[in-house]
Amino acid sequence: MSGLVLEGGAFRGLFSCGVLDALLDEQVEFPYVIGVSSGASYGISYVSRQRGRNWEVTQSYTQSSDYLHARNFLRHRSIMNTSLVFDDIPTQHIPFDFSTFFSSPTKFVTVCADAFSLKGYYYPKEEYDLSGRLCQASCSLPFYFPPVYFKGRKLVDGGLADPIPLPHSEQDGNEANLVVLTKPKSYRHYLKPDERALLMYYGRRSPNATSWLRLRPHYFNYVFSRCLKEDGSSKNVSLFVDEEYMIPRFTRDLDKLKALYEHGYEAAMHRMDEIKDLVRAK
Repeated sequence: MSGLVLEGGAFRGLFSCGVLDALLDEQVEFPYVIGVSSGASYGISYVSRQRGRNWEVTQSYTQSSDYLHARNFLRHRSIMNTSLVFDDIPTQHIPFDFSTFFSSPTKFVTVCADAFSLKGYYYPKEEYDLSGRLCQASCSLPFYFPPVYFKGRKLVDGGLADPIPLPHSEQDGNEANLVVLTKPKSYRHYLKPDERALLMYYGRRSPNATSWLRLRPHYFNYVFSRCLKEDGSSKNVSLFVDEEYMIPRFTRDLDKLKALYEHGYEAAMHRMDEIKDLVRAK
């Protein structure tokens, strides 16, 4: 079986949106999809077969201060209006096709992290309900979003537990994978200021979390290097963002977001024969 692995990266995930729309245009159906953070929130529209929906939401709402603005911290304790993003838009404004999503034979896995230990939890699509709580949980990066309570657990951004869930896809039986990264080939991870702040926050509260946060950059770089090394082999195909298209995590510049989306579409189309072979071979 073949898998589709979607990294997070907030609005850098527009690269992934372009890739997903190219797959839909070419009628490429992966039997298994795993997404983390924005990879999950964008990936659900691939499973529901709603070509262009992710870009429609971006184009319609990104420049609205009600959607994304620092003042939202005062009203919503979040950089985004989470009620609008995860409740109103998918149910009222740009409806998400829950029926197709649930009836699809595609397996869809969403990665979240325990807010205390940062242990990873992997939710199949059967765990979804008609709210956007599970997607919201996977995207809830500390300092930008509050944690989400879901079915008895307090959850935060899945990327803190498993930033590139390729090994988990393999563990689930996928011998070949298309891995969509939201960073350039030259990228190497290190402890960033917000991660250092997390280390200070967890301190003695959670030794497991602090230990993992120190190891996480090394783990990320290990999986990322695998993606580089195995790209183009019969095992995996990996797509990377070119340096010139890199954007800030929460930019509101529609021109840059559109360019990134189109870059993802073109990157996938350029390697579509390899991608199709990957799906057919497994």
